Amino acid sequence: MAEADKPPDFWSWLGAAISLVLGLWLLIAGLRTLPLARGDLLVADHVGPINYSAPLMRVSSGRSGSTTYRTQDIPLVALGDNQQIYRQRYYRPARGLWVDGIDRLDSGQQVRFLVDPHRQLVYEATSRGKTFLAYDATAETLTSGARRAFLFGFALLGSVAWHLWPLASRYWRERQAANSPTP
Repeated sequence: MAEADKPPDFWSWLGAAISLVLGLWLLIAGLRTLPLARGDLLVADHVGPINYSAPLMRVSSGRSGSTTYRTQDIPLVALGDNQQIYRQRYYRPARGLWVDGIDRLDSGQQVRFLVDPHRQLVYEATSRGKTFLAYDATAETLTSGARRAFLFGFALLGSVAWHLWPLASRYWRERQAANSPTP
C-alpha cells in the first residue's frame, strides 16, 4: 500500500477515541442496568384502589426515528431496611412490562410492591397470592438490556484495537529499525 493511500493518523486516533468513550459508556450503562437481587429491594405496601397514570413514552430508535410505548406511574412510599421511609415517588415497571390488574383492586386490598427507590423501578407486585408483575420477568428484561449494552460496548472496544493496531505495529517496526545496527 502506498504512503498516500494510508489514512492520516489523526483519523485513526479520533476513531479510536470515540469508540473508546462510547464503548466504556455502554459497559457502564450495562452494569447499571443489571437487576438487583430480590433481597436488596425495598417493600412498598399500598392499600387499594391505586390511582396511577399511564403516560406515553417516546424513545429514539436510531435511524428508524422514534418509537413510543405506554408505561405506568404508580405513586408509592417505600420502607427501607432500617425503617427509613422514602417519600412518595412515582415508580415504573421496566420498559415493556405492565403491572396488570392493579386497576381492578377491591377497596382495602393490600398490594405489596418490591421496588428499587434509586432507579424508581417496580420489580414485583403481589396481592392475596396473585402476582401482578413477577420479579423474574423484570430481572430478565433488565438482564437482556444489559447484555445488549455489553455486546455493543465490547464491539466498540474491539474497534479501538482495530484502529490502534496499525499505529502500534508501525511504531514498533520503526522503533526496531532505529535500534538495529546499520552495516
